[in-house]
Amino acid sequence: MRPAHTIVINPEWQTLLKANGLDSVDAIFSRKDGTVIKAGKNTEVRRLDLNGHIVFLKKYLYPTFRLRLSGANRGTFFGISKAHREYDNLGKLRAWGLDAPAPVAYCEERRCRWLWRSALLSEGIPDPVALDVFIRGPRGDLINRLADYTRRMHEHRFVHHDYFWRNILLSGNSLEHFYLIDSHKGRQWRCGGHRNRAKDLATLDAPAPGFFRRTERLRFFLRYLGHDRLTDDDKQFLRLVLQLAAPMRDTQLRRVRKAQ
Repeated sequence: MRPAHTIVINPEWQTLLKANGLDSVDAIFSRKDGTVIKAGKNTEVRRLDLNGHIVFLKKYLYPTFRLRLSGANRGTFFGISKAHREYDNLGKLRAWGLDAPAPVAYCEERRCRWLWRSALLSEGIPDPVALDVFIRGPRGDLINRLADYTRRMHEHRFVHHDYFWRNILLSGNSLEHFYLIDSHKGRQWRCGGHRNRAKDLATLDAPAPGFFRRTERLRFFLRYLGHDRLTDDDKQFLRLVLQLAAPMRDTQLRRVRKAQ
């Protein structure tokens, strides 16, 4: 069974990847230098320094048929892989003028159409600080800026579907940019936009009662909607957000506190 390899490299990064021997599928998966940021049974995130350019390498592995079968409708057989989807989503966000790491490259290895492994290379963010870590520091106009960013993302009919604080990065202590990571679940909705938007807002709001006053959370919501006060439709939408957020609150609050 001969593997079928696919690799797509952002033209702006092609020279750098070639100079560092990262222009083939085998080379990407055999890379062992750098710093391991996260390692699981079937995933790995590694930080690489390529001639002064920081790049993150995220690997997805599907060594067993059970793993491949369980993801058959999510890219291991039908549709596109997580790495491919995140590469595309990062490109979309940046094309819309929204902050996101630059997509550097993605690659896949398939056998008889089944995905065995895939990987994403993305640009590193200078002095990255996740929102769940930043939140205890000076907040300034954090609420307004994050509300504006979220509204702009949803105006493009795009939902992140994993819009947790840990997946929103800032650079140092600056609020100038919000960088979205782990966007492989992101989609542009065709229908059901009301509930899709509510899910994103719910994941964002889940740990918020532990850090923000009720009036601050309401200010975020009003800023997101672009309204001075809640209409009847706004109140109904807010109730849906809170309903979706409720089952996640305890878990997300523990995770945020642990991150700090």
